[in-house]
Amino acid sequence: MEDHAAVHGSHQEPQPEPRGWPVIVALAAIILGLALWWWARDTGDRMAWPFFAAALVTLVMAAGAWIIDEIRSRRRVAALGDRARATRYTQVITFAISEGNLEAARSEGGVLAALDHSDSALRSLAGFQDIRVVVSAPPAGPARALCETTWWGRDDLSTYDQTRQTVLDILAAHPEEVVAGSVQVFDMEVVRDAKQVSVQMGLTTAMGLLAVILVAGFAAGAGLSVFTEETTTAAPANGSEEPAPGAPVTVTATDNVFDRKSLVALAGQEFSVTLKNRGKVPHNIHFFDKKGGTTLADGAEGKILKAGESEGIKFTVSTAGAYYFQCDLHPDQMTGQLTVQ
Repeated sequence: MEDHAAVHGSHQEPQPEPRGWPVIVALAAIILGLALWWWARDTGDRMAWPFFAAALVTLVMAAGAWIIDEIRSRRRVAALGDRARATRYTQVITFAISEGNLEAARSEGGVLAALDHSDSALRSLAGFQDIRVVVSAPPAGPARALCETTWWGRDDLSTYDQTRQTVLDILAAHPEEVVAGSVQVFDMEVVRDAKQVSVQMGLTTAMGLLAVILVAGFAAGAGLSVFTEETTTAAPANGSEEPAPGAPVTVTATDNVFDRKSLVALAGQEFSVTLKNRGKVPHNIHFFDKKGGTTLADGAEGKILKAGESEGIKFTVSTAGAYYFQCDLHPDQMTGQLTVQ
């Protein structure tokens, strides 16, 4: 067995590794932009508002999580104080696993499994930071393995070397798997290490987290949309006061609902109605003397409007009473009542 000690230049302060939050926030911002564009194109679309709200919630949550993570990282470094900038040491042990014994070494009771289980025992030792085991399995011949333990200082590493159960003791307990004479030990100073400062986030984790946030945001947006629709149904259209009886009125059609369910005209006076189609499918407005009846008056039947089109119609009703209007293309969904006073 060969034992080597090496110092790798002057120590540098630990630098945080790149994390996935910038990617998540950037993707959330792109999604928000697309949702805003969609919503601006068609504010009457039932899916546009939930998607926009979900994208907004996603961006806010992602940005907030990024800020919280950044604050925690800085607090962690501040809490460590000088220790975060102190020199740390690592012990690297390389060894060979005899040909044909790699699977046995990985199985329960094997040398690699024993090294993996040693993490719990090592964490009880003063100054221990982490352990890493790496294996290279060639097509033929012995497999090469590397075991690295990191310590806060040289004294901690020296104390570990004197303990009863070290990595070397584990290797010595598996002579049938570890090739005799292949073990080499290197005690080295850590030049750059960010493990205790930040947690790296892989692409899969980042995308998974983004998906979770997006689903949560969409659920919130859908809930807000339902609440908004219920409020809109209970309140006057477009949040405005009802027009005076007989005054010109504008009705907006979306898919598939009129924004006004009740209109008021004056008997013997011309009544003006403008229909705006803000849906994606054609609509019209048609006034009847009753449901399933005949056209109420000359001019009381609007033409079929394509998406984005508008039309004004004018007609006069001489007799007071309650009458009926509908969209001829959606007579079961888009209906309302005209009251003539």
